[in-house]
Amino acid sequence: MKTITITSENGETFSSISNFFIDYHMTQANGEFVKIYLYMVRLLEAGHSISIQDIADHFQCTQKDICRAIRYWVDRNILRLEYNQKNELLGITVMHLTPPEQPEEPDVNSGLNLLNRTESVSRIYPIVQTRQPRKPAPQVAEEPDNEIPVKKTYSPAQLNRLEKDQEMENILYQFEMYCGHTPTPAEYQTLLYIYEQLHFPAELLEYLIEYCASLEHTSNRYMEKVAIDWYSREIRTAEQAKQEMAAYHALNSAITKELGLSRVLTPTELRYINTWKNDYAFQQDIIIEACQRASADNKINFRYINGILTNWHESRVKNLEDIQRLDQQHAAQKKGSGRQTVQKTSPLSFHDFEQREYDNQELENFFIKEVQKMTE
Repeated sequence: MKTITITSENGETFSSISNFFIDYHMTQANGEFVKIYLYMVRLLEAGHSISIQDIADHFQCTQKDICRAIRYWVDRNILRLEYNQKNELLGITVMHLTPPEQPEEPDVNSGLNLLNRTESVSRIYPIVQTRQPRKPAPQVAEEPDNEIPVKKTYSPAQLNRLEKDQEMENILYQFEMYCGHTPTPAEYQTLLYIYEQLHFPAELLEYLIEYCASLEHTSNRYMEKVAIDWYSREIRTAEQAKQEMAAYHALNSAITKELGLSRVLTPTELRYINTWKNDYAFQQDIIIEACQRASADNKINFRYINGILTNWHESRVKNLEDIQRLDQQHAAQKKGSGRQTVQKTSPLSFHDFEQREYDNQELENFFIKEVQKMTE
């Protein structure tokens, strides 16, 4: 397969990661995408060509996974694809990064201590990518109920007015009690956004503060993300939030027990669980069924389980009966094709998500097709 070269804009070379990447891009990205970017920087320092297949082999994943990560960074103007006059891909450029025009105020809780806690605390709330606010159509006065309100900045006069609100005064007291300090201007703006624009009742906002403090994640960015996630899932009362958190922790415990894990779940594994529960809307029995099949196949890893559940999601599985129906269809197709393959026996075995083998030309065509989608 042909190789590609990785260069930097203006021929710049470096062996460290830009602080702009860490401050403004890393925290919002999927952890797997961050790893790919870091490896790109490492390859840039090495100064030699490499193929997408080589990168995929290094991370023990598929070429499609690598292309998806590259596309993510290209969309954010962090990587750039380079083509010749024949529209053939020549390489990837690592772009020069600059801070946003109006960067957020630095957060005292968003440094290395928070990163270390992320690895050691098992009750981390899953940070999910929520829907971005869409621009309202012309001459529409009100946003639809399912929109995420755009965060606005309050003027000093508005702040003075809100400080006299009795409920807001209680919320500020709750924040100081659980977080150990009076809110900074950025934290105050976040609390007002949640209270006034997301319309959280005082009881729900106070529980949000208590919940984040219990996880030792009291940064305004983290608190805002949890609030937006609750808002997008129509959690409107403290009781609903408590029930949701109890169900989430129960699911995590059931998964770790089924897989025989004695360690805490990693952020990447928590993101997988969040996808299965919220994006795929799978009930716990379906997720546990996938875990049991992974254990039966002696492949206890979340990527393998995610392959099973993604296949079921694309097949519109809603319950265990749907899974049995798919198994029967799969068995009938295998019998009809007359293929004689040797596989490990397991109850209700399902293997459609296994990777296929490609020859070199197919790999080349696949990559070209995927990366060209990035610029469409």
